[in-house]
Amino acid sequence: MFFLIYTLLLLLGGIAMVAVGVAIKEQGTGSRILNVVVGLAFFAYGFYLLFLFDGGDYRIFFYVFILPILLIVRAVKARKEAREQAAAHQFAGAPQQGMFPPSGHGQPAPGFPPAQGQPAPYGAPQQGQPAPYGAPQQGGAYPPHAGQPGQVAPQGWHPGQQGDANA
Repeated sequence: MFFLIYTLLLLLGGIAMVAVGVAIKEQGTGSRILNVVVGLAFFAYGFYLLFLFDGGDYRIFFYVFILPILLIVRAVKARKEAREQAAAHQFAGAPQQGMFPPSGHGQPAPGFPPAQGQPAPYGAPQQGQPAPYGAPQQGGAYPPHAGQPGQVAPQGWHPGQQGDANA
């Protein structure tokens, strides 16, 4: 009875290791080759004992009970790690929630001017109107009277207005 169980374990362990070596591509090439070679050796020895062996002495390898389980567990772990790594790369490449502030439909994202001919988003200064106090001035050149940035512009001049205010 033990002989039959031993030969069946050789055959099944060999088939399982060959299948894992061929099917699980996430493990290294060396591990795949090791699985296939050891699996073929187990299967060949089991086949020999079951169908070609006439009796007499035979060797019992206790690796038959341990090695297939270890190699299959190793292959499944490699597959799991590869999937987790792929998920981490995919997650790292995707924008996170809250990474970009939401913009309304048809509104430009913050920091970008509205498209030509489009109204500015709600709360932003319209073209030709002064920016709110403390906000950076957008567009337009400084009038010739103002000199350097930071100096007070002549009364009646607004950002975006070109040229002399008195003209």
